[in-house]
Amino acid sequence: MTSRRPPAVASATTPTDADRGQTTIDFAVGATLFLLTMAFVFAFVPVMFQPFATSQSDPLVADRVANRLATDVLGDSGEPYVLNATCTQEFFASNSPPAGCSYAYDTASEHPNLALGVDADTTLNVTVVDPSGSVVFDAGDDTANAQDVITAQRRVLYDGRSYELFVRVW
Repeated sequence: MTSRRPPAVASATTPTDADRGQTTIDFAVGATLFLLTMAFVFAFVPVMFQPFATSQSDPLVADRVANRLATDVLGDSGEPYVLNATCTQEFFASNSPPAGCSYAYDTASEHPNLALGVDADTTLNVTVVDPSGSVVFDAGDDTANAQDVITAQRRVLYDGRSYELFVRVW
């Protein structure tokens, strides 16, 4: 007597291709969402911590120093961008401020960072250039080996003539 087996019938406990829970489209959508999430994390997490890790050498410092020099320190705040000859000459000579000048050198050997309210860790150069491109006044560190220099420029009036005031920060 031979026993015959009944034909195989798909049951609820045996999965077949039709009973799969994940399709190719489901996998593609999941992988895409994962990759987009990872791209978002890599793009924006470093930016969230950047304000806590930046140094002071950024465009805001250069602009602030240039404005302060052109409107207050080297001249009169009533006449912005008009430089006082005495204040300008004494500032670039690293001398103590004469009466009426508003920078804070205590001795002639101090760095202009103190006079301009900039951290000692920030490297600074202030230059006044005439219309022909010749340097008239220069103070601060040499820019020859500087990298990532941020420059702010202001047009000022000195001794009745127009000059360019450059503030370089790195």
